[in-house]
Amino acid sequence: MSKQSRYVCHRCGKEYSFREYLESRFCRSCGTFLIPKGRLDSAVLTRGGVEVKDSELRRFFPYPEFRPHQKKAILFAYSTIISGKIGLLSSPCGTGKSISVLTAYFMAKERNELAGRLLALTRTRSQLEIYCRELKKIKEHSGIGFTVSIFKSKREMCPLIQEERSLREISYRDFLHYCRSLKEGKTGESCDYYRGTFHRRKPTMQAYRVIRRIRGLGPLMPEEIVEMCRECSLCPYEVTKILARYADIIVGNYNYILSEPIRNAVLRKAGIRLGELNCVFDEAHSLPRYASDLLSDELSAISVRRAIAEVEDYGGASNFLYALLDVIEELGEKAYSILGLEEELVIDGARVISDIMERLNLTPEILTRLIYDMESEGEEIRYRKLEEGKPPVSYLARCAEFIDRWLFSEGPSYIRYVKNTLSREGKVNPKLGIKCLDPALTASVINDLRSVILMSGTLWHKDYYIDVLGIERARCKTLDLPSPFPAENRLILVDKSVTTKFELRDERQWVRIARNLQRVIAAVSGRVAVYFPSYEVMEDVLKHLNIEKPVLVEDRKTSVLEVLRFLELNEEAVLLAVARGKVSEGVDLSRGGRGMLSAVVIVGLPYPKNTDVQKARLRYFESKFGDKAVEYANVVPCLNALAQSAGRLIRSPEDRGVIIIMDSRATGKFKENLPEDWRKGLKAHLKIDRLLESVESFLRK
Repeated sequence: MSKQSRYVCHRCGKEYSFREYLESRFCRSCGTFLIPKGRLDSAVLTRGGVEVKDSELRRFFPYPEFRPHQKKAILFAYSTIISGKIGLLSSPCGTGKSISVLTAYFMAKERNELAGRLLALTRTRSQLEIYCRELKKIKEHSGIGFTVSIFKSKREMCPLIQEERSLREISYRDFLHYCRSLKEGKTGESCDYYRGTFHRRKPTMQAYRVIRRIRGLGPLMPEEIVEMCRECSLCPYEVTKILARYADIIVGNYNYILSEPIRNAVLRKAGIRLGELNCVFDEAHSLPRYASDLLSDELSAISVRRAIAEVEDYGGASNFLYALLDVIEELGEKAYSILGLEEELVIDGARVISDIMERLNLTPEILTRLIYDMESEGEEIRYRKLEEGKPPVSYLARCAEFIDRWLFSEGPSYIRYVKNTLSREGKVNPKLGIKCLDPALTASVINDLRSVILMSGTLWHKDYYIDVLGIERARCKTLDLPSPFPAENRLILVDKSVTTKFELRDERQWVRIARNLQRVIAAVSGRVAVYFPSYEVMEDVLKHLNIEKPVLVEDRKTSVLEVLRFLELNEEAVLLAVARGKVSEGVDLSRGGRGMLSAVVIVGLPYPKNTDVQKARLRYFESKFGDKAVEYANVVPCLNALAQSAGRLIRSPEDRGVIIIMDSRATGKFKENLPEDWRKGLKAHLKIDRLLESVESFLRK
């Protein structure tokens, strides 16, 4: 048998004959999709470049011109896909990352029909829309036929949400229970949309007709599919799932890979194996936090009180709930006396359960049975509420699910905590929480994919992502692209006269920061965004701040839409927000393709707050990563928050603006962690007058 006729697993190197390939098409050792060995070898050149003609690029690239460095991004993505690697791409805003990876995928698919499918994962609705828009342009430009399945959440795609107002107010978890109960007919009611889609668990002819229509018209946005399915009395989400069986490209959020239940419900049911999937994670800098949060959870005293009220109304055992409420309130009082509001106090999880068991004289076996009974009673409450025309919400079931997770989230990767928040009525609301410290528990599934591209504008420290996400280092390749925008359009300054370093925080420091910040805002014409390391620091500085321009202060209830409206209505405006908050990451503060900001001021270095949870994370990272623990737990998250906040400024080649870091530490050892273009452009001033001279000189140009 010739070398060219053999098939190879690009991960473990095991070779297969043509007959063996036909039998499974997947590696028997690790499950990876097999590739003809000759094609794999011919795709990659000896000097690290990729042999691709310009005509191949333009075959799928739908724009007349390439942006600066965009060809490099395309070729990097192409070689990653064709060779089955895991690529980490740091590509700043303006390089056209989405269209680059899509172009690369179609190039790989045309050259190698065994390239598999593409799964593009996004965090936000705007990113999802970008992929749909770019795919439409590729189809119009190239004339090729392909099928795309684009997912929003089941709740967002459900026609019943539009028809029944009460369903809009329930949690996503309760909505899923409601949806399942209708599908299974447990309440005596059924979903007309689901019944129209399936007959005896097989898609109806009407469903297939609509799917053929979508494939002909597509790619379509989820809203377009929802409307089309409503007219035909079909479930849009289920239709999108069926469509995934035929799709070359699937677009959704991170959960479609990271969450095992969703992964099984969508990909597995569509007959898609992980080893045949090429996956793109957009905004991948947020992946570690997202992956950890999937295995984290909280339960408030308010939810327990509502569960008690449910039991009183509908029947059931309430002794466990009263004991649970007592424990939460006692721990809450302890946490409040030590830490106040919004800060976690790490506690012994086993001690919480043993305390409840002692109060009720329970054995572990009885406790397990009790939790199961509570879940069943909670389901019954949901059904009875439906019969009464109420939202199908069960707080009893919620309590049972949380305690079940509390019991079985074991090992050093998890901690338990209690914290206090303020309710809408202004009352203290204690909460129990479970925090997962290890993103790799969910993210290591990345290794099972055929190829992966992790991309972001601020993917600065590649080792961090490889280690923390549990990625196979031997499969990784990296590329850092410089900003495509003119360097002279951005001024980066450091105010060395102030700091938010914890040991140096006092009233004099807040007064100095407020005074300097006030002068900077007055010197800059246009809109200014100011990002603080925490709400507490922002409140301390605000006491001494007097701004004459219109001001919007972000709080935990502020919406992105509210911020965008404020900036659009005010040509001269100040936004005061928090780094790592909802208006510092993943939000596009632009209008008509142009950035709306003239300056971004970052008050202090946004290190993670030194809470009990952060200390526990550092200890866990020390046990797992040794000397890199401080870098991974503190430094890289700080850099990400800094980069994301600063990234709200320059959104197009025509934008000009100033970035000011108000912290003396930014010129010390911390500076070494910044990318080269930041280090070259950064100018530090000890006196605010000199800093303002630099600002005014830059703005006059």
